[in-house]
Amino acid sequence: MPVAAQADPTAVVTPTLEDAESYFSQGRFQHEKGNLEAAIALYTEALAMESDYLLAYASRAGAYGALAEYDAAISDYTSALELDPELAAAYGGRGVARYYLEDINGSVADLWQAAQLYRAQGDEVSYFVTLDLLSGVAP
Repeated sequence: MPVAAQADPTAVVTPTLEDAESYFSQGRFQHEKGNLEAAIALYTEALAMESDYLLAYASRAGAYGALAEYDAAISDYTSALELDPELAAAYGGRGVARYYLEDINGSVADLWQAAQLYRAQGDEVSYFVTLDLLSGVAP
């Protein structure tokens, strides 16, 4: 009788992008259900597998912001912007987080940048929403 091959318990398994996307999808599901702590944990797992996963940074930042963990949100929005400097929503989210931390100058700069990117990208609704936010923040 042949002996079945056994997996090497010392072998290193390298996570794939597909694995990271699975954790991200589960995180989005939990996020949409309002389970923000679970969503953050799942986004963190996705980022551990794929360190340049833009949507995981941006989504985790939003979850942190919803939990009023503004420093963590700012850090993740900044990471997202390092990966994609044209991500208007990340400037907007970071601007709101900075507002809540009473960094008015930083908030205004980020919201202004978000508005300009939205306008350049043809997203008029987000452009005007951001200008409205900006008018409530600007001194």
